[in-house]
Amino acid sequence: MKRFFYRSQQTAVGAVLLTVFLLLVMPEGVRARLKSAIGGLFLPAVSISTTGQAAFESLGQLGVSDRDSYPANQAHSSGPRAVSSITELQLENDRLAGENKRLREAVEWGQRIPWETRFARVVGRDPFNWWRRIKINLGGNKGIRLNQPVISVRGELLGRISEVGPLTSWVLLVGDPNCRFSALLKESRSQGGIVSPRQYSTDPRVVELTYLPNDAEVNPGQSVVTSGMGGAFPKEIPVGQVVDSWVSKNGLYTEARVKLYANLNQLEIVRVLTTY
Repeated sequence: MKRFFYRSQQTAVGAVLLTVFLLLVMPEGVRARLKSAIGGLFLPAVSISTTGQAAFESLGQLGVSDRDSYPANQAHSSGPRAVSSITELQLENDRLAGENKRLREAVEWGQRIPWETRFARVVGRDPFNWWRRIKINLGGNKGIRLNQPVISVRGELLGRISEVGPLTSWVLLVGDPNCRFSALLKESRSQGGIVSPRQYSTDPRVVELTYLPNDAEVNPGQSVVTSGMGGAFPKEIPVGQVVDSWVSKNGLYTEARVKLYANLNQLEIVRVLTTY
């Protein structure tokens, strides 16, 4: 047996030496073809091994990297979007809650107003008369007429309809020179007239009550309401409160500054009086 293995080793060594000798003495072209033939014998095994190893590594990366990174990637990609959606939903909920609250208050105040009214939304302002003229989304198609009184949701005087279009109308607000009307001090019942402020004021809510009798008791904080005289507005619509007063330059009557109850710069919804 030992002799058999010894002879096999000698044969193998001799074959290797013969092969090396032949490779050295053979021409270059024949040598290249022989190398390709010998390499082809081992190519399937090498290819299978290499492919298997690459597939195993890819499978390992898929199983580990993708599994571990997926939640992070998902959180990274969907996190900001989810936060943005939640924020938008909260803002929308706040807006709806605020609108719902305003509508409930409008209904409650509507029960206290003795006249029939119709809601209108403010959709614009006059750029040349920003503080004294607004546009509402009701027009002739909804039965709006010239000179109809317009009040706030709470029932405070705002002005009157000055122009009527098919779909919209313009409202002339209190304090405009063309929106004069008769008013009175609620406590003393002394009558006068509301006019635009003749003294400069940065507050658009300030108007003047003039032509009051000199013996009228005028004190800051007194309530001013419409008198109903002249038919422009029904009686007892709240207008504002007295700020201060003085005797006119000619001494014939008393004047007072009045601050309107309604904030003319924050009008979104108004009421148009339909029956009064």
